[in-house]
Amino acid sequence: MARSKVMYGISRIDDDHHRTHAWRVSLRRQGKLLVKNFPDKSFGGKRKALKAAKEHRDEVVAAYPPTTRQQMCSIVRRNNKSGIPGVYSYYKSYELKDGTIKKIKYWEADWPVGKNESAKASFSVKTYGERAAKRMAISAREEGVSKINGVIWSSDRL
Repeated sequence: MARSKVMYGISRIDDDHHRTHAWRVSLRRQGKLLVKNFPDKSFGGKRKALKAAKEHRDEVVAAYPPTTRQQMCSIVRRNNKSGIPGVYSYYKSYELKDGTIKKIKYWEADWPVGKNESAKASFSVKTYGERAAKRMAISAREEGVSKINGVIWSSDRL
């Protein structure tokens, strides 16, 4: 088993100045940060403290399943202005032959594909109208997100 899986969510604290020697379990689940320390002294040594930390980590992972990629895609971010995750409008500028600048509005949707890639679909307001372009972007996003499987990458290690 790879070290990252064995030690997932577990880190070591060795601070001689404050006389702190412990293993720390730190996991984020469903938006909550769950942290617990396992001091060597309280658990009868470094190995026993590590064993207790791993057992606790495994209990937390079983009790709080990792966030799925679909759940992550449904979170409305602070900077979202459309109210729909992954759907936004923007203007694209074009310069005409006579030098004038023309702006065309689009509604666009994006969603994750694979581990480090994303897909997107754009719909012109000029072609489809404001409401239809937005509706099409929302539909494209919903279809793309419906095909996503698995959990978020940081939880995929255990």
